[in-house]
This record gives sequence, structure tokens and C-alpha cells, in this order.
Amino acid sequence: MTEASRKNLDPSFWLSLFFTTVIALLVGTALRLDWDTRLFPWAIGIPALALAVRQLLTDWRGAGATTEEGEATPYAGVLDIPVDQSISPEEMFRHTVKTARWIFAFAFGIWFFGFLVSIPIFVFFYLVYEAQAHKLSGLIIAGLTFLFVWGMFDQLMHLAWPEAALFTLLGIKF
Repeated sequence: MTEASRKNLDPSFWLSLFFTTVIALLVGTALRLDWDTRLFPWAIGIPALALAVRQLLTDWRGAGATTEEGEATPYAGVLDIPVDQSISPEEMFRHTVKTARWIFAFAFGIWFFGFLVSIPIFVFFYLVYEAQAHKLSGLIIAGLTFLFVWGMFDQLMHLAWPEAALFTLLGIKF
């Protein structure tokens, strides 16, 4: 890639490259799992990888974000999502950090407690703290979410869940 072509790539290309790489690594990592276990990551990961590659190619060809009339920067939004200019950069940064904390907390919960336990806990806390839902409503929706995930993936599909770190440390089979 020449220096001139590198200057033509906007931030959306680099973000697309990052997500394409991460998704490809996760799909490739699933190869080490048993067939039953890798079915779930592949069912999500392969379509996500196809969409990420498509977005990467679109951004590479230069069909990314365009300058809107009156804007000083050619990068109006990343991945063609326009930025609301009425929100201060500090507020956007705080929101980005808060969203990243939720994502990392959910990922940690999945690793530490496992999928079946983490999904309803995450749903409950997200509804109560972010959506400002009543605790009873959050508890009901979290319970229904657990029943759906447990019924669909554990009972119906007999999905082999990865072992949670907490249960491995305690020697408990869940």
C-alpha cells in the first residue's frame, strides 16, 4: 500500500479491519472446540465475519463516511454513522467508556460465571441501571431470558457450554 492510498483510508477502514481481524480470530479459535461446542460460535461468527469483510471491502474502496456540508472534518462518522454535533466530545467519551465497561463486564461474567448465569444477570443489571426499568420488571425479563436461553440452547439443542472459571476453581460440575 502506497503512502497516497494510505491517506485515502478513513478511520472507518481501520475500525472495520480491527473488527474483521477479531471476528476471524474468534471463528478460527472455535476450530479447537468439539463439534457441538463450536456450532454456536460459528452460527454467530461466520455471518458476522462475512458482514465484517463486506464492510472492510466497502471502506477500502472508499465508500466510507463522507463530509457533510459545513463540516470541517471529512470523517463525519465511523462506519457511516453520523455524529450528533450537539453532544460534547466529553459526553461522547463518557458514553463510550460506559458502553465499554458494560461489554467487558459481560465478557468477564461469561468467562467467570458461564453463559447461563451471566446472561440473565447482565440483562437484569442493564435494564435496571441503563434503561431505568423497575427492579421487578428487570427480574421478570431476566428470568424469561434465562428460560429462553436455557430451554432453546441447553434443553432443545443440547449445546455444550464452555466451563465457567468459577465452577472450575470450585470443582463444581454445572
